[in-house]
Amino acid sequence: MDGGPLIMNSDFFTTKGLQSGRDWESLPPDEGPLEWTLDHRQGLIQGPLDLEFFRGRKISLVLEPGQLAMLVQDSRLQAVYLDGAHYLDIGHGNHQVPAESKLIFLAIDRHINLNWSQETPLRLGTNGSEALIGGCSLTVDGPVRFYQTFLDTPEMPDPEFLTKLIDQLVRGILEDFLGTLFDPAAVPGPAELQSRLMRLAPEDLADHLLPCGLACLNLALYTAAPPVEEEYVSQSSSMSQETAGHCDKVRHN
Repeated sequence: MDGGPLIMNSDFFTTKGLQSGRDWESLPPDEGPLEWTLDHRQGLIQGPLDLEFFRGRKISLVLEPGQLAMLVQDSRLQAVYLDGAHYLDIGHGNHQVPAESKLIFLAIDRHINLNWSQETPLRLGTNGSEALIGGCSLTVDGPVRFYQTFLDTPEMPDPEFLTKLIDQLVRGILEDFLGTLFDPAAVPGPAELQSRLMRLAPEDLADHLLPCGLACLNLALYTAAPPVEEEYVSQSSSMSQETAGHCDKVRHN
């Protein structure tokens, strides 16, 4: 197939029994329908499904909104099936889906939540001297670019490892982006730093995440040393000085 992958959508299609999220039926019906469903607990990505098992048969694939299927042959993304009904004729003839292809399913309605704690913070400043905590929520905004970035590998990553890959990439993007906002050699104190972090918005990462097929929905970053602690220490220091001065006056009197 020449050029980039095809984006396949569908007209409105109704059927019963969509409680599983995807409804599979192998044709012709005289051989008995073959139903195959996905486990929603498996997360963002599921598969791959080897179409060699369906050689010489037709498959009716119904995808609900927020679900899509990617047709991959020899590690190349050939087509993306969007929500709706699709009939796949599996074989090696003209206008057939090659039997050596695989289908990968993506639940793009599921958010990817990343969290950075005291144990796994973002790093800012010279030699990563300043630690940041918080998190962000992402969604798959471009399935083709997402596949090319994370799934174009000899073996399909499992959901847990995929999340780690996404976290590693987004972590690097954020640290590089924040490095353009602050002088690494002169990172402001926690209070000023937190004030600037509060002005960050998900849209600030749009251009950086676009090539990866991701979009940021929510973003919240905080200093690992909360400003409230800085203010408390400052107030405590001031109170100590006042107390010391008062004691000196008492002794002199």
